[in-house]
Amino acid sequence: MKKPARKPAKKSPRSSSRLGSAVVMLAVAVLAAAGGYWLATRKGAGSQTGTISELEAPPAKKRPVAAATPRPRPTATPRPARVEGVPSDFEPAEESPAASPRKRRGVLAIVLDDVGWDRASLDRLEGFSGPLALAVMPDAPKTAEAAALAKRKGWDLLVHLPMAPAQGGGEPTAIGPGDSEAAIQARVEDALGKVTGAIGLNNHQGSRATSDVRVMRAVLSVVRRRGLFFLDSRTTASSVAESEARKMGVSTLRRDVFLDDAGEEAASGTTIALRESWDRALALAASQGHCVAIGHPRPETLSFLSGALREAEKKGLVRVKVSSLVD
Repeated sequence: MKKPARKPAKKSPRSSSRLGSAVVMLAVAVLAAAGGYWLATRKGAGSQTGTISELEAPPAKKRPVAAATPRPRPTATPRPARVEGVPSDFEPAEESPAASPRKRRGVLAIVLDDVGWDRASLDRLEGFSGPLALAVMPDAPKTAEAAALAKRKGWDLLVHLPMAPAQGGGEPTAIGPGDSEAAIQARVEDALGKVTGAIGLNNHQGSRATSDVRVMRAVLSVVRRRGLFFLDSRTTASSVAESEARKMGVSTLRRDVFLDDAGEEAASGTTIALRESWDRALALAASQGHCVAIGHPRPETLSFLSGALREAEKKGLVRVKVSSLVD
């Protein structure tokens, strides 16, 4: 005999109510959790970039970075050509006013005029060393010996060209305004032939001749043709020798100081005059970068120079050949 099937038990209203409440609570919890997560992500994103609109905006396209333009390098100012015999640290005084005294000392070129008259002065010059220039008289008794001394010592050799002074006739072969251009040129050539190996000329006396443009152009035409230079001894302020030489393209320079000026010696005495002239030469070398000083081979001058040169060289004096200063 079959047992009758059990009928499903009816859920009580109370249990259904509990189930519904659980489902609702679960749904609320899920929604709360989702809402909290959303707020948390939004808050974090906002703290990083600021605004929601900025977060949602697509990233900006990167602009191509242009290659950096190379900065032009400053052009180095070329140094002036260095004078022969000057150390590498030498700079002219006007280009370095704040330089130390040693670097502002400048250079000094010494020329001795009227060389060749006597053997005694040549013997004394044998004891000198360093750059020097001998301006030799073309018709002096010891012209050949003086030229040989300059060559042996490696010194500059100049023709001390007789030219007409302001007063008097001067030397028998002196060139002056009364001479024709042909006669002037012939006398210059003759003088050069007597002083073998000369690389330049300067005037002996010549205040009247060097003030005359025609005379100087005739003299300088030979100097240019021979490829030599002319040192203007400046025996007069009205000399046109240097200016005409530059116009003609002849290498030239001028005398700055006479070491043994007769007038100064007569007024103050030989020793004092020599010292004053020497100090003036050193001051000019420092202020303008170079100085050309002319003296004569007299016993007093040579004796003074012997001691003054040793003293000055210990203090850094730089001596150069006068030929290295021509332009």
